[in-house]
Amino acid sequence: MLDGEFNVEGVTSELMLASGVLWAAVLGLGLAGYWFVALLVSVFLFHPWFIIGASSNGTISTKLLVYPLGIWTVLQLSAFVLTEYYSNAFAGGSPAFLVTGMHPSFAAVYWLYWVGGFMTITLGYGIYFRKHFLPEGEWDRFLEEVERVNAESERREADEAVEVRNR
Repeated sequence: MLDGEFNVEGVTSELMLASGVLWAAVLGLGLAGYWFVALLVSVFLFHPWFIIGASSNGTISTKLLVYPLGIWTVLQLSAFVLTEYYSNAFAGGSPAFLVTGMHPSFAAVYWLYWVGGFMTITLGYGIYFRKHFLPEGEWDRFLEEVERVNAESERREADEAVEVRNR
């Protein structure tokens, strides 16, 4: 199941539309006073961009959808749920305990959202990027394409310079 690939080429427009709908939902929920729900919905704003950006040749490995994207999503949602829980639990008072010297609601954001999210994305990049995003030979093909475009551009500029001199 995880060795498959998801075809992104046919759904890029839908993913971008979903991104806009999610932004509007976050904004609308926030303006309506449902800030916590808006915060949870905001976690999914990253998904369309990740899927499009991490695709290579119009496909994305399903492994990338599980790790890092799936794990990142669980960490983000957990951080926000724990933050909400502990901020409500200790509203108007101080907790009898701290987590690594921080209020439990802030520790959830710091450790899960920031550190956990950062480490997940960074490790995912290191583990999967070369194999699933930039397979063997892809970088060489990219460099050849850049050289071809540069050569065409130089040729076009030279032709234009000759044309200007002939006038």
